[in-house]
Amino acid sequence: MKVHLTTLGCPKNQVDSELMLGMLTRAGVEVSTTPADADCLVVNTCAFIDRAREESVGTILELARWKGRGRARSLVVTGCLSQRYGRELLAELPEVDAILGTGELDRIVALVQEPRGRAEWLTSAPPGYLYDAATPRLLASRAPYAYVKIAEGCDMGCAFCAIPQFRGKHRSRPLDDIVAEVGGLAARGIQEAILVSQDTLAYGKDLPRNGDIGDLLLALSDTPIPWIRPMYLHPAHVNDRLLAKWQRARALPYLDMPIQHADDEILRRMRRAVTARRMKEIFEAFRQAIPGVTVRTTVLVGFPGESEAHFQRLLDFIEDVRFDRLGVFTYSVEEGTLAAAMAEQVSAEVMAERAQIVQDTQDRIAWELQKNLYGTVQTVLVDGPSEDPTFPWEGRLAGQAPEIDGVVYLRDPTLAPGRLARVRIVEVEGYELVAEPAD
Repeated sequence: MKVHLTTLGCPKNQVDSELMLGMLTRAGVEVSTTPADADCLVVNTCAFIDRAREESVGTILELARWKGRGRARSLVVTGCLSQRYGRELLAELPEVDAILGTGELDRIVALVQEPRGRAEWLTSAPPGYLYDAATPRLLASRAPYAYVKIAEGCDMGCAFCAIPQFRGKHRSRPLDDIVAEVGGLAARGIQEAILVSQDTLAYGKDLPRNGDIGDLLLALSDTPIPWIRPMYLHPAHVNDRLLAKWQRARALPYLDMPIQHADDEILRRMRRAVTARRMKEIFEAFRQAIPGVTVRTTVLVGFPGESEAHFQRLLDFIEDVRFDRLGVFTYSVEEGTLAAAMAEQVSAEVMAERAQIVQDTQDRIAWELQKNLYGTVQTVLVDGPSEDPTFPWEGRLAGQAPEIDGVVYLRDPTLAPGRLARVRIVEVEGYELVAEPAD
């Protein structure tokens, strides 16, 4: 039997897909790279915002057409969309043979082998699944990095976010189990472990005597994996004790800390539990404690009630902090959230205009900072063949997370994927870099 799995959404979804593929291959199911020759089609969906839901539904319908004209006998929908809108999917998409939410990931083998009865999705099954180091996992690519999900769910309750509705409350994996997984990945040739969760800095708070994210970073420093990159760090959890542990740990000099906004009134309405002044202090503290740290953030424009004055304070904050990397999103009304019922919704046109202003501001700042890399010698992790045929390989600096921060194009044909190499930056073009072997 052959199965084809399509993954949508974030790296956390990618981990879930790799776990499902691991369980399936252990059960003797063959993985197909295309839907054309698969007996069962699986799509792991995203439901974070409206655009993600539209993409998920569109992909389900596309795979349904493959099912109608190909050899596939069944279509299984998994992930956040099915956890959040399972009843609606069952009612509106008769093409779907089985649906699986995020709370019962380990049932995927049974569903693929016997996808009868579209009621397999159970509304009574809350999000509760946590994998462990012993769970089989088939890495989706040959890249030398892998995402490691250290926790699931979120307790913060941001007014704009529906994640707790379909991912549940925060649940941390045991520290020793994560260390064991990272050690196993190193044995498989992985050079970079990227720690992810919905609220990474909340790690360990729910496990007595387990330790916090700082203790986890220190423990992972003793593993053979060279690069450790924590991501999705909520600023409300930062304290001096955490920063002191971070300094001693062998984590990459990279800080991914979404601020969402920088006006105190909007932050309060968002329920972010932090002020703009405190966030500025945090960024200054990290820059002092970790010389050369790359700072990345994300912001959300168009939140209900955001005035021109609120927006200007966000721009001023961006100018003051001078982030190395920044992603900007427009607010999306999410069913069941506090913000969905708020007055003073901002028009789509205004949101788009503000997002463009933020992007233009950030591009100017980031490109100025990027120019400082010209002529410097850096360590690069070679990811694999370059998508640009002009160069044999491409890789990333410590300050570049996969897929979101640009790449380094490498002129040295003697390199190989998974190798850490010393290179000299010889060209800087926006977010992209070109490097040659260091002398």
